[in-house]
Amino acid sequence: MKKTVIFLGTMLWLYGCRPEKAKPEPEGERVEVVLEFRHYYDGTPMEPEAVYTGSDGRMVRFRYIRHLLTNICLLNDSGDTVRLEVDRVLIREDKVSYRLGSLQPREGRWQMMLLYGVDSVTNITVQPPMVMDVNDPLAPQFPSMYWTWESGYLFSRIEAQADTSRLPSGQLNGFLDFHLGKTGWSRWLGPFPVRMEGKKWLLTLTGDLYPMITELQLPEEFSCHTFENTALAARVMQAITAHIMPLEEG
Repeated sequence: MKKTVIFLGTMLWLYGCRPEKAKPEPEGERVEVVLEFRHYYDGTPMEPEAVYTGSDGRMVRFRYIRHLLTNICLLNDSGDTVRLEVDRVLIREDKVSYRLGSLQPREGRWQMMLLYGVDSVTNITVQPPMVMDVNDPLAPQFPSMYWTWESGYLFSRIEAQADTSRLPSGQLNGFLDFHLGKTGWSRWLGPFPVRMEGKKWLLTLTGDLYPMITELQLPEEFSCHTFENTALAARVMQAITAHIMPLEEG
């Protein structure tokens, strides 16, 4: 009984923290709110179909890089929070810019908070067929970003060709396959400062995947679905999220 009470209390707390949908603002001058996400490898912008190497010289070529970001909102130094028209996005390897809506200009310094993954309440109450908006990242996707009704959504889906030989061979002869996500594993990113560019509020994030690759002990650790190897999944997700940060200007 004690465990049940604690679990229900946690669910209610998480539900209360979830951002509500943005309310329409009065007409007038507007600014666009845009999130950019750029994938890097060892400090260098990634290129499509490029082949990279890990610290041990093994080759890797990424195919899918997907991150699910939700509960996106703006907040200022006074503690005011602004909900956005679009509060969740599916980051893709082939897309950089994501429009989050528009709002009236506001004074002061604003920052953005993002949840990597899906909050626990949503993860156990929503499944893709329930989402009617095809542009919503919780709707059906290809490749899928969903486990099962019992398990919920994937927070990360990273797949690549790689050298998985016993010793580095200089060939892309195998695959890396990481599908990560589990109720309670979501984590907050930010707050990150938003900058003004003309009539646009912009946050540019970078995600460096080199630390994730160097975290792996190949060829043994070439694949992981969260429920098959929780320890490895936790290490890989930590290596991913710890290296998502704002792009340094200049």
